[in-house]
Amino acid sequence: MPLRFFLCEPGWEDRLLEELRRVFPAGTHRRRAPGWLESHLSHDDDTRAASVAFAAQTLPGPIPLGAPSISRWGHVAGTLLINALQEHTGPWRLHVTCVDYPGGPVGMVRCQLVEQAIITFLKDKRRRLLKARVVDPATAWQPDEVLVQLALEAGDRGWLSSCPPELRHRLRRQLSRFPGGLVVVPEDDAPPSMAFRKLVEAELHLGRPIAAGEQVVDLGGSPGGWSHVALERGARVTTVDRSPLREDLMRHPRLTFISGDAFRYEPPVPVDWLLCDVIAFPQRTLELLERWLSAGLCRRFCVTIKFRGQEDDAKLEAFKAMLERVNAVFLIRRLHANRNEATALGEVGEATITATTTEESITPK
Repeated sequence: MPLRFFLCEPGWEDRLLEELRRVFPAGTHRRRAPGWLESHLSHDDDTRAASVAFAAQTLPGPIPLGAPSISRWGHVAGTLLINALQEHTGPWRLHVTCVDYPGGPVGMVRCQLVEQAIITFLKDKRRRLLKARVVDPATAWQPDEVLVQLALEAGDRGWLSSCPPELRHRLRRQLSRFPGGLVVVPEDDAPPSMAFRKLVEAELHLGRPIAAGEQVVDLGGSPGGWSHVALERGARVTTVDRSPLREDLMRHPRLTFISGDAFRYEPPVPVDWLLCDVIAFPQRTLELLERWLSAGLCRRFCVTIKFRGQEDDAKLEAFKAMLERVNAVFLIRRLHANRNEATALGEVGEATITATTTEESITPK
């Protein structure tokens, strides 16, 4: 059975394990280490473009390797990387990552040193490969791009995964353009709440930020973290909540505030973005999102799914099925900035979608 690793934030292994059992019922799944889950999938499960919300990153078909030092990692992993890209002439990117936590067996500093050792090895042995390397993880996937991942399980052992374009597209709802699936959101004291981090992280995962001139509806926006981000992008924002936003946002010339029930509001004309970070039961959020998407009230969406406890996790499958049903390009992911929640983001309607993206970089026609 094909082997696949799933990485998550330590402490979320049980939630991810149960999701894997729901999504891939014919496979076998187990905890391997903090933040590591190991799955052996059936052939049918292995070929499906399934969504896994609690996984930060996925390593398909990993092969074990080891090295006693950073310089040897450069030689061992660099040699395998050259072999993996031997027939490839297009772009590629390299992720060297781990599950980094206090007291863990390996940290990101070692990952960075190993990555530099690999690049040094390539400069000596296959310099031409470096010309096609994609360095910035925020760069949208290119149609013929290969993703090579080295995940260190300890300082002297790890796993190498090579993901060609067709496989990368198939796993588009599991893979991240960011090493380990971790997006770093810069510190910012200007927004009225820390919730802004969720929207900024979601934009980066989607590869499509809110743009100047776009029409945005922010449901349940108080005290205004998400509205602040949209206004900073240059959008026109309608915020619906029973409580007002921070005073300076209420005076903003591009903000319209409506005092009322966020779940009853519908825009008079379709808008570019639906934003929703309302505290509500998952079923109610599902019904709201389905109503907006089915009626064509928005083109893009970023909606937080709040859990009361682990018993709500299974409701994620209803969100996935609904988004499939309305032909959305979507991700459902527990973001780094999420607490006991996950975020659904994506687009419906007319869009040009980069052919082999994993997180579907979207640009308007």
